[in-house]
Amino acid sequence: MKILGPAQQGFGLDTRDFAHKDAFKGSGGSSGQSGMVSFGGAAGAGGQVNFGGQPAALSDSRVAAAQAPADGNDSLSNQVRDLVQQILQLIAQMMQNNQNAPQTPSDGAGNGSSPGQSQKPVTNAAAQPPQTDQPAQPAGQTATPQASIPQTVTPQTVTPQTAAAEPQTATADPATATPSTNSASSTAATGDNPVAGSGPRAFNITNTQDHPIKIGQFDQHDQLTAELTLQPGQKGTMKFENDTTGLLKQADADGQYKPDASRLEFYNGFINTSDIDGRNAAIHATDGKGFEVGDSQSVADKASSDIVSADSAGNKTVAGFYDGSTDAMRKGGDFLTQTLGTGMTYMHPNDDTLGQGNNPMRHTDAMSLDVTFGKA
Repeated sequence: MKILGPAQQGFGLDTRDFAHKDAFKGSGGSSGQSGMVSFGGAAGAGGQVNFGGQPAALSDSRVAAAQAPADGNDSLSNQVRDLVQQILQLIAQMMQNNQNAPQTPSDGAGNGSSPGQSQKPVTNAAAQPPQTDQPAQPAGQTATPQASIPQTVTPQTVTPQTAAAEPQTATADPATATPSTNSASSTAATGDNPVAGSGPRAFNITNTQDHPIKIGQFDQHDQLTAELTLQPGQKGTMKFENDTTGLLKQADADGQYKPDASRLEFYNGFINTSDIDGRNAAIHATDGKGFEVGDSQSVADKASSDIVSADSAGNKTVAGFYDGSTDAMRKGGDFLTQTLGTGMTYMHPNDDTLGQGNNPMRHTDAMSLDVTFGKA
């Protein structure tokens, strides 16, 4: 529909200057075929509304209008006036719709973008809560805040409590486990089974005396290689290597290893006890399978004072024969031989040449032996 050209002066709804004959004319110019409505515009300028018919040729209806009866003009004018009012109302409605149209699309676009924007935070919030505790706020931007907010608040409340409980449990477990481990380590170091030395072979030593003792391991050059301290009744392990010649002996009350101490000698499976240098302890060893050397007898109190010495704590040592160069050595060797014999312990350097039953040399295939260090 088009409105063409400016209206002439004096145009109005109550103007009777309308050609009722040519007002509704079809393309052929015959009356009764409505295709166009003339608003009285100037000739050649339009002033017509096209309702879909062929545009009519410009008419000079103004000239013919003077010849029309007055009553017909009035009724036609009224009809045209009503039609114009309806068209103006339609145009006004269209203008209002055009004015409202940007608002409606913009609102739709706003609503469309708002959900899109709210959906993105929701998606991010759904992905973020497992990673951090802050995405609980984006979760409130979901399309259903009432349902999301309680759900978000509840996980936040539960998560901190669970997280707090878990660290407490984790803290309690390590705290419990750590003391246990430390206790076990302490026990291994100073408890029922302290360990010294190295190697696949071992002496499981028990202190059967009434005071603490210190046992040292020496190599064939008389160099200290390991030490083990045992309380009364305490058991420990002294390890030693294959194909290695060495010995064990007990220190005096001052921690000194004297040359007249008893000896437990070893080389692989050859295990022997010796009082050749002297006797400050009763040493006994067994593999539990028939092998046995040494003894567990306390004989120092029976010896005469001229062959006995004592350390700072009063622990006694009986003199050994060694090379028999002094009276104390010879008397000490004789005492030990008569009291203990030579079948289990070396009393003289040549005891391994003695016959069966009197020869102290021993051998075992066992890799581990039970040993006691008792009072001399």
